[in-house]
Amino acid sequence: MKARIKSLRKAALTVAPAVLLSATAYAAPSIDLSGVTSVMTSVQTAVLLLGAILTLISLVFAVFSFVGGNLMRGFTGVAGVLLGAGIIGWGPAWISSLSGQSVG
Repeated sequence: MKARIKSLRKAALTVAPAVLLSATAYAAPSIDLSGVTSVMTSVQTAVLLLGAILTLISLVFAVFSFVGGNLMRGFTGVAGVLLGAGIIGWGPAWISSLSGQSVG
């Protein structure tokens, strides 16, 4: 009797992933993704805010470095400004490509 139960348990464990996968595939067209879009919109807002803060702080430090005569630190600040501008410009496209959601 134990061998029979062990055999049934092994068969159930073998078939369970296939049944679970087929049930998920069957339900896939009815999955609601509206919550994902709102989360990605929040992430986009956070990315734009981060880029704006990075750009502003880098610009301030670059200007003060140039005025103070430290050219190397000033050019590093300009690189930070360019990085912040890149985050602002490319951030929404990165989010759309990673999530597959159009966040417009």
